[in-house]
Amino acid sequence: MYPESVFKNKDLREVPGNEENVFDEKNVISSEVNPVGSQAKKEYLFLLWKQYKSANRKIKSEILDELERNFKIHRKSATRLMCSSYPPKSLQGKKGGAKKRYSQESKSHLERLWKSMGYMGAERMKPALREWLEFYEAPGFNSSIKEELLRISISSIKRFLAKARAQLKRKMNTGTKRGIRKFIAQVPIRNLEETPRLPGHCEIDCVAHCGGSLSGEFAWTLNLTDIATGWTECEAIWGKSGYAVRKALELMEKRLPFKLQSIYFDNGTEFMNSEVIEKFAVQGRKDKIEVYRGRPYKKNDQCYIEQKNYTHVRQLFGYGRMDWKPGINMMNSIYRKEWRKLQNYYMPQQKLESKERHGSKIVRKMGSAETPISRLEAAFTSDEMRAIIRDKKTTNPFQLRHNQRVKVRKLNSHIKYDMPTSTWGKMAI
Repeated sequence: MYPESVFKNKDLREVPGNEENVFDEKNVISSEVNPVGSQAKKEYLFLLWKQYKSANRKIKSEILDELERNFKIHRKSATRLMCSSYPPKSLQGKKGGAKKRYSQESKSHLERLWKSMGYMGAERMKPALREWLEFYEAPGFNSSIKEELLRISISSIKRFLAKARAQLKRKMNTGTKRGIRKFIAQVPIRNLEETPRLPGHCEIDCVAHCGGSLSGEFAWTLNLTDIATGWTECEAIWGKSGYAVRKALELMEKRLPFKLQSIYFDNGTEFMNSEVIEKFAVQGRKDKIEVYRGRPYKKNDQCYIEQKNYTHVRQLFGYGRMDWKPGINMMNSIYRKEWRKLQNYYMPQQKLESKERHGSKIVRKMGSAETPISRLEAAFTSDEMRAIIRDKKTTNPFQLRHNQRVKVRKLNSHIKYDMPTSTWGKMAI
């Protein structure tokens, strides 16, 4: 049966209209009954609030019980709602805040003016608006919007432009610029449902050694990693033009112990150009290299190379700025000799096998840790593979580690004599 306490109030029993449809037990319990509208809830709350003000202790307790049961709220919340000095209009309480002084149209014109005026600061933009608005023309701009813009304060300009400033900062601080539309249409998006199981399918990316400022010229590291085995090659370049990237890819391809079959990259101009897509991947090849790109603004599409950007580049050279051009040769000496052997021969890596969500928790199952050369041996045997195994037998990981540290310290002493060790790469110390 439906709880009788709902019908204890006389005013609730005397609802005008069809009483059978309102209080019929089947209609109340049936899931086909339409949900109560917001207007009915407001009227119901006002009725209970009016009764609560003149009720005794027992009746007040029954009213609070009804609120708890019907609105599924805490008893303390129900008490505050009924003890309010004003009639409750909704469960959210009284709407506060001052009336808006500036329309959405004036805010959009303010952002447009800010871009046209050369991204001025609020302190400079406020006095400049009076003169600039005399020449400003835009669809929807009228005298009322002009009055609002002239009335706006410096603090309001800062508040309204905060989001646009943050977007501009992210845009200026990124080293990836959108590729040419011709190549965006030419290069297909990679199939994210399939993961390559054989060596030769590699992801590539560029890492900036800019020290927090992208102005001027500085060194970049082109990073390449094989998806199946984790084999990684790095090459330092000056700038990231398409020509420099192509030359670096050619050098890294010669060092790979397997045939390069496909490459995956983001939508940056350093890859989306004729040097990489046409001259490197197609020209002069019997079997061309397949090229694929990730989705724009989806960094996790390149998850294999993104993690190598930290473990193979940042841990080695840190986040400092490399704007000393002779340092490129020193970086490549480390990459080609000590670093590639240390990472590919002696540094085991784990790969994600499965990922499942259980409620709010994600459970990841990782595979056993293996070195890239071990995965290569399990995949295939070839003359190149035998040469790699012979080369491994001639190396000593402790000696490689010592030589790498000496070279990195020497490089850091050239670019900054007073550089604190905290700014060096973690593996350099």
